[in-house]
Amino acid sequence: MLNCHGLGGDIKESSKKGLERGAKKIQKNAKYLAPVDTGHLRNSIKTKSKATQSGAEAQVFTNLEYAPYVEFGTGQRGRESNIDRPERNSI
Repeated sequence: MLNCHGLGGDIKESSKKGLERGAKKIQKNAKYLAPVDTGHLRNSIKTKSKATQSGAEAQVFTNLEYAPYVEFGTGQRGRESNIDRPERNSI
């Protein structure tokens, strides 16, 4: 385990800020890749972060029930299928 107490500053807060920056990049990419019909899905993709007792954590999420079906598909086109999917470009 790394002891960073002698370095000064708030390690948890610094970790939280770094995770926030990473989560924002993931959010941007998720919004870019989301199909747009009404824009509702794209607008629902959010981030949140917090300091925890052991460090920090960040999440990229949406509260829409149909979001997993858009990401992973359903039935024959879902995660279990063996169909070829085009590579997704990241930003």
